[in-house]
Amino acid sequence: MKTTYLIIGSLIIIVMASCKAQNNNLKQDTMKTFDIETFNKNKIGNEYNTVLEDSTVIKQYKSGSGLYIELIKPKNSYFQTRNRYYSNGKLKSTVQDFPNDFLAGVMKEYNQQGALIKETDYDKPFKFTFKDILKFIEQRNIDMKGDYFRIGRNVVDGTPVWGITYDKEKEKMILGTIGLDGITGEVIQEKDRSYPE
Repeated sequence: MKTTYLIIGSLIIIVMASCKAQNNNLKQDTMKTFDIETFNKNKIGNEYNTVLEDSTVIKQYKSGSGLYIELIKPKNSYFQTRNRYYSNGKLKSTVQDFPNDFLAGVMKEYNQQGALIKETDYDKPFKFTFKDILKFIEQRNIDMKGDYFRIGRNVVDGTPVWGITYDKEKEKMILGTIGLDGITGEVIQEKDRSYPE
């Protein structure tokens, strides 16, 4: 009987050790790295762009500070993933952004050994969400394809605020600007201004 318990105990230890090894390998395998060799082989100037079969657009370039930058924009998505990599190709940070206007979701930052060192939740202060902004835009019949259309957000004096700029009257060269409370969605400012020259 003791022999049976020893065999079962040994099997459990072996299985647990095997699972732990698989989990460690999985962690390392899922950590994104930058393919420096492919980038160097295919770059034109300092940039490499490609489009995947599902129409996802990937733009990669090397910054002046020596970091590799990767922007991944799936088809029909408002957001892109912005990845930054150390010069050795290991992931430095990853975050979603509304292109060139604001960061969204949780930014994860890593040290050069691949350990997670910081998380910043950019959505946390905003109870009036991006989905709510899209509904507001739809209700106002705002054209999101205009040349001057922008959505931005920030925390001003401790208050989260959304900002929308859009082509209000193209023929008169008038832009509309709207500021909304980031918690309630209440319009806190609305005014028109001339197009920038």
